[in-house]
Amino acid sequence: MRLRPPSVGVLQAQMLDRGVYDADEYEAWLAERGWSWHQLQRGDYGISVEESLVVFTFEDPLRWAETFLFEPDSGAPYRFWDYQRPSVRAWNQDVVHQDGAECGKTREIIALIAWAGCTAMGGRVPNPWSLVAAPQQTHLDEIILALEEQFGVSDGAGQKTLIQHFWLKPKKTPHTMHRFLAPNPLNPDKPSIARTYYRPGGHDGEAFRGVHVNAFGMFDEAAKAKKAVIFSEFWRALKPGCRSRVYSVPDGDRGSDYFRITQQAVIDLPVGKPGNRLFRWQQTMKPPPFWDAQREADMLKRFGGRNTPGYQRNVLGEHGQAENPVWSWGALLPNVLPMPDYRYIRLHADSEADTLSIEVRRVELSHLEGRKVGNYAWLEDTSTALSPLLRGSDAARQQILRDVLRQHITGARMGVFWAGADLGERNDPTEIIMSEEIGDVWHDRLRIQLRGFPYHVQEDLVYVLDGLFGRLPFWGADLGSAGTVLVKDLCSTDRFADAGFEDRLVGFHFQQSVECLGEDGEALQEEDPRTGEQRILTAPAKHWATQCITVRLQAGGYAMPYDTDALNDMATQTAREGAKWPIYSKVSDHFPDARRQQMLRKLRAMIDDGAGVDLFASSVAERRVA
Repeated sequence: MRLRPPSVGVLQAQMLDRGVYDADEYEAWLAERGWSWHQLQRGDYGISVEESLVVFTFEDPLRWAETFLFEPDSGAPYRFWDYQRPSVRAWNQDVVHQDGAECGKTREIIALIAWAGCTAMGGRVPNPWSLVAAPQQTHLDEIILALEEQFGVSDGAGQKTLIQHFWLKPKKTPHTMHRFLAPNPLNPDKPSIARTYYRPGGHDGEAFRGVHVNAFGMFDEAAKAKKAVIFSEFWRALKPGCRSRVYSVPDGDRGSDYFRITQQAVIDLPVGKPGNRLFRWQQTMKPPPFWDAQREADMLKRFGGRNTPGYQRNVLGEHGQAENPVWSWGALLPNVLPMPDYRYIRLHADSEADTLSIEVRRVELSHLEGRKVGNYAWLEDTSTALSPLLRGSDAARQQILRDVLRQHITGARMGVFWAGADLGERNDPTEIIMSEEIGDVWHDRLRIQLRGFPYHVQEDLVYVLDGLFGRLPFWGADLGSAGTVLVKDLCSTDRFADAGFEDRLVGFHFQQSVECLGEDGEALQEEDPRTGEQRILTAPAKHWATQCITVRLQAGGYAMPYDTDALNDMATQTAREGAKWPIYSKVSDHFPDARRQQMLRKLRAMIDDGAGVDLFASSVAERRVA
């Protein structure tokens, strides 16, 4: 028969009254320390039973919150649902939440901030400082007001609360900072004064500057922080040992830092293992009446169906797809296959630092819980001097580029290749995609992204890359300000004459009208309202290329790697209705536009008799279509 503790005073009575005292759990806690009831009662450990119960309660944020906090609408003791409890107790891990709406994220933040401030992180960190971040101040106000209510200091509060004596006068301008007074576990003679900073991310994370925290770094509504600099400023505010917790309802943006973090996080990550632990809370996990048949019917009506983006995100916490996507995630994924020979190369020229950064990755495809997952495997991450590339002779410059690319690109001496290039200026990235046509399928072989390169170096790179592929690729390039210069020089300058670009490189304006001829050679026709005769339909080049890419995707006509950045750029492309044709978003559109140029070049080959395209060619020698 096990001994049970005697009545140990106010705290135990309070815990019993609130239903959070569990004798078995308490005895397990004693056993972890090798303590016995008999010796504890006798005072062998230098601590009384009541004092041990205080430590037992203060060490665990879940137990502490359910003992001392209250429900603001009813005054009843604070309660967490079963699915929430593991996350609250994962206070010593880096955590990412990908949740539905109204699943308890704010409650958890409130509980952890109050626990950290009043208990000095359960007696582990004296003077704990925390940061609560969000894209806008309005996201923070709910948390601030809820905490002030728990401490009985909000406007109009007339009731003393159980934790009011921990409260110190806060700082209110220019941003709120709460302060809490608690025992100091390392220096009992000097109290612990905790701080919690509340800062909006704004457009560049500037408000995070000067904040350095050692307890928690929490980011609420993280999906709405769209600029990478906001997260980079947030991370730099977290000192070594500080735990990060990122919360949000997904919004379908697969190009955001929040999406990237959720993809890297792991469900049930063991304590002590590096990485982020992922929690997925859905409204369907809540007990009645918070989720039942009536509530489900209300959600279906509110969001217009079970498969709508609103239902998928707000109820199920799924990323889903963007609003009005050009290419849905479901259309892209069937075309994603293992592509071990594919390479993703990023070259960044920083003329101020005289540095050329070289990043090369391959893509590994795996499956997790029945879904495809892609990971980058780094093959090179180096830097070298940039000035030889900028100031060298044509031959020297081309040799440098050839040396950079050749060690990672196998190239080709036979086959049919389609290349698309969205050419940018110094502050705008250039994207190049190269695919080999095998049968009816385009197999992606290479993606190159350039930043900071002047026109003449971009020209040399296209020339060198084309040479590594045996002068086989047929190129489509956009005729923007950069593309116009590059296409003209590559096709007409003597130093590129041996490449014969005039036969294989074609520039396109996305706004120009093109005949709606598909890859099958069939043209879309419409009736001429004046003559009544059939005529070939025309459409803006960008729109028609988009339609043809969609047809190829639906037919499984691509073999694409799980290149996360590229797939996300395509999945987040959106369109809105225009006067006659859709208007496509300009956000992260460089890779999709390179795809469009690639398709436009293929379509041009279908309508230009004798354009130099021989789908049966098998060597460098070019056989013209008769």
